[in-house]
Amino acid sequence: MAVQTNSQKMAQAAYEQIAERKLDREFASFARSFPSLVHACGLAQAVAFAKAKNREQYLGDLAAVLKAAGHSEAASANSLERATREHSVTAYVRLSRNALQAAGWLKRYVEAVEQK
Repeated sequence: MAVQTNSQKMAQAAYEQIAERKLDREFASFARSFPSLVHACGLAQAVAFAKAKNREQYLGDLAAVLKAAGHSEAASANSLERATREHSVTAYVRLSRNALQAAGWLKRYVEAVEQK
């Protein structure tokens, strides 16, 4: 069995989350804007904003991609939110970087599905 990089694991998990789903406009719009939201505000605020806007489905997808990359502490939307508040600074920075990468994969697949 070939060894996969974290990026490959995230890509596969993101594909599995998005591929067979019927996407609505609001989900797609949020998926496209979430990476820039993380850049501008940080992961903790972006996750809090998503929860406030009832984007649990997106957060669940993001958590599934992060789990595939080895973040078992962020395996669901609620545990992801908890992890952003309770992690040490170094663990938060690692989680933020991986979440930005995961959000990028979700965004790519949402855009690909929309173009079908």
